[in-house]
Amino acid sequence: MDDAAELAAFRATQGRLRDPFGRNDIPQTLIVVPSITLDSAGLVKIPGVNHYEERLLFVLQRLRHPETRIVYVTSEAIAPEVVDYALSLVPSLPRENARRRLTMVDCASREPIPLTAKLLARPDLLDRIRGVIDAHSDAVLVAFNGSALERTLAVRLGIPLYAADPDLAALGSKTGSRRLFKDAGVPVADGAEGLRDEGDVVAALAELRGRDATLAAAMIKLNDSFGAAGNVVFSFSGAPKTGLAEWIRKELPERAVFGSPPDNWASYRDTLDSMGAVVERFVEGIETTSPSAQVVISPEGVARVISTHDQVLAGPQQQIFVGATFPTRPDYRLQIQEQALLAGRKLAERGVVGLVSIDFVAARGDQGWRHYGLEVNLRMGGGTAPWFLLHGLVDGEYDPVTAQYLAPDGAPRAYFATDRLFRDAYRVLEPRHVIELLARNGLQYRTSTRTGSAAYMLGALEIGRFGAIVVDTDTAAATAEYQRLVAAVDAAAESRAQRRAAQVGVDTDG
Repeated sequence: MDDAAELAAFRATQGRLRDPFGRNDIPQTLIVVPSITLDSAGLVKIPGVNHYEERLLFVLQRLRHPETRIVYVTSEAIAPEVVDYALSLVPSLPRENARRRLTMVDCASREPIPLTAKLLARPDLLDRIRGVIDAHSDAVLVAFNGSALERTLAVRLGIPLYAADPDLAALGSKTGSRRLFKDAGVPVADGAEGLRDEGDVVAALAELRGRDATLAAAMIKLNDSFGAAGNVVFSFSGAPKTGLAEWIRKELPERAVFGSPPDNWASYRDTLDSMGAVVERFVEGIETTSPSAQVVISPEGVARVISTHDQVLAGPQQQIFVGATFPTRPDYRLQIQEQALLAGRKLAERGVVGLVSIDFVAARGDQGWRHYGLEVNLRMGGGTAPWFLLHGLVDGEYDPVTAQYLAPDGAPRAYFATDRLFRDAYRVLEPRHVIELLARNGLQYRTSTRTGSAAYMLGALEIGRFGAIVVDTDTAAATAEYQRLVAAVDAAAESRAQRRAAQVGVDTDG
């Protein structure tokens, strides 16, 4: 099929798309392909990125509907105990019943290419998936993000794609985000977009400093980078009043502080010259935070905010996402919801469909909080899995009037979540150890109180990493309980390491 024919087939198929996460909870056959089809240079910096495919196991919550079927595709087989645990997190669901409606498919490959590419190269697996699709006419492809690969896969399977049309990808670039925010009436930090190369970046930095001689630092962001991998902070400390552009050009290689090291200016510049970038003022205040919102845009073009959260960031310049607290602070949660909805409606006007995460920076000054749109992510975000786990576990509703999540009895629920519980000492643990210690320490999620902890991305324990969500009545309580969870995991890892060392000693003596 040539490009024109594929595009025509895709457009025709998209007309059948129904929202798998809509409010009507319509049973469907979901073909879940959690391929992170994004900037590969940024992805290789993420420890255990292959295990990100497990984050979409939250979709198994949809099996609570007795007519829903799921085909879940991965690069490598997920351990049965991990799948069983994910199914156990679906309240009031007989596990065997759900198992019959779940088909796990793996490509038996760790090759560092997108999962979707692996699947497209396996006609045997495509035929197996088609067998499920042929028996059920309501199938939809659910993807982490939409690229040309996901479009091709949707066409070859003959089903609609639930993700942003890849032809709209520019809206999710750093340049596209700034332009969309401006069009939607959402403030952005002073800066410039549409920069083509290093020369444009130098000029933009000089103009930015020229407009404000007190400006301490600026951000450079690669257009299509993932997470903090394409971010650089540049300090203006000691900048001259004349010859500023030439000074910036000379200082860039040494002053560039990379949001997600390691990196160097030479390799960064090569990517910059091919990808393009934006430059923005480094926003500072008495206090700064990084709120984010998740927006669902239906096939009918209706945008709604389903959550807001404050990102927990780490790294040299606090650029790397390591967790989140939901909901955002009461000081500004309604304002973030409002600005996210403005951006979401503008995306809907442009034809975007699916789950979208929208990031902001909030700065508190003498006059209160100011909020700036940072970027539009036309994909699932770091807060997607935790929110859907919260929704599945608690079985309540997000209340747009208060921007809180309310349990069935009307009481609020909050969470602390991270997929970066990452310590080398955790390598001695297996998924069953974490599952058991949650129960042993009274940390597991309890349906009676609708509070407690759940783990995810447990396969990443092979490198000492996994994720957890802790649900409680407010973020302070959830954060405190999270610290108790970390202490329990640390103790379990130490105890297991000691037992292993003792066993090695016995074997050596023998």
